[in-house]
Amino acid sequence: MPSFEHEFPVDLIRNDPAFAAELLQEVTGVPLPEHTRVRCGAAEATSTAIAHLTSDNVVVCERPPLPREGDDPVPVLAIVTEPQRGWDSRKPYSWPAYVANIRHRLRCPVALLVLTPDTPLGLRYSKPIDLGCGEIRPTVLALDTLEPVTDHRVAKERPVLTVLAMASNPTEDRAALEALFTALRSLDTSASSLYSDYVLAALSAAALGSLEEIMKLRDYEFRTELIGRPFREGQAKGKAEGMSDAILGILDERGVELSPEVRDRITSSADPDELRRWVRRAARATRAEDLFT
Repeated sequence: MPSFEHEFPVDLIRNDPAFAAELLQEVTGVPLPEHTRVRCGAAEATSTAIAHLTSDNVVVCERPPLPREGDDPVPVLAIVTEPQRGWDSRKPYSWPAYVANIRHRLRCPVALLVLTPDTPLGLRYSKPIDLGCGEIRPTVLALDTLEPVTDHRVAKERPVLTVLAMASNPTEDRAALEALFTALRSLDTSASSLYSDYVLAALSAAALGSLEEIMKLRDYEFRTELIGRPFREGQAKGKAEGMSDAILGILDERGVELSPEVRDRITSSADPDELRRWVRRAARATRAEDLFT
């Protein structure tokens, strides 16, 4: 099963392709070509001369066609996005193939954006790739460099970046949690559900407690079923019972088999901090033991 750290950035970009362009400009500080639309493109980089290759995500920035360019939007920049959790010596060989084939297919410049969890790994991937006739320079964003957002204006204007920063560098800082609340509220329902599932799974029990307080003070109800169910069912059944039912539901949806002993341990717990911790772990668990370690 793909990891939490890998799937989160990929899901963010699939749900909001313009976010890849936002990240690229964030790292490079260079304005992107003028465009009117950003869409997800086919992730395949195929050719009859090489093996089939599939990147994690390809985003295409487009502009309207000029006279004599036909009726279809014109690509002005493609962004290949590659989250990497560890060093893979094969990537400097496969990435140039991605870039070259996508450039050939779309007939526009291609940027290679690599996302790493930490700076040391980012430095390894940021080295130019020597092709013998030139080089390809990956643009690398180390997620540990993303400072949690505390400015409500920034959180409202850049909600996806706010969520990614908090998920990558969770904190118990009240101002950052308030900004996270602002970011989640500025997203539509489907996006808020997806993003809050990920970011709340990364928060500590203390941070979750503070965020719960913020939500209650603002009369807000979580939109996501994953985290929202404990709050809704907690009101109806009592917090402990509602949280334990949510944990069982999450594990069931993920296809994790539970023994009677594990179910009993979950349902018998009355410790709110423990239950919150298990809710976060359930969001990423692939086996029952992951809940308790």
